[in-house]
Amino acid sequence: MTDLRPSVRATYDSRQTGPRYWVTSTIDGQAVAFRLRIADPFVRHTVRVGLRDLLRGLLRGRLAVEVTVGGDTEVMRDVLELDEQALIQGRTRQAAFQQSIHQKLRSQP
Repeated sequence: MTDLRPSVRATYDSRQTGPRYWVTSTIDGQAVAFRLRIADPFVRHTVRVGLRDLLRGLLRGRLAVEVTVGGDTEVMRDVLELDEQALIQGRTRQAAFQQSIHQKLRSQP
């Protein structure tokens, strides 16, 4: 049997873990900044659009700017587990859910 990691343990203090988050910015599908390391997931990020991209956007009639904030796998799993419906493999919440299913199946006639 594998060891289960306790569900939803705080891992958001960058002073203890180092920067575990990143920001990626794209303009019309081209990366402007790729995975810039940041300490905090709640970030204000500025994307400067150059004249060339602005003119290209005007000619197309649109300018798509996308900013993605991500993190390492463990941080994303911790955040996803804040949703009470999330059942992430190897976590105590998933084990409790599976145990309740097995109990219900055993009690079936």
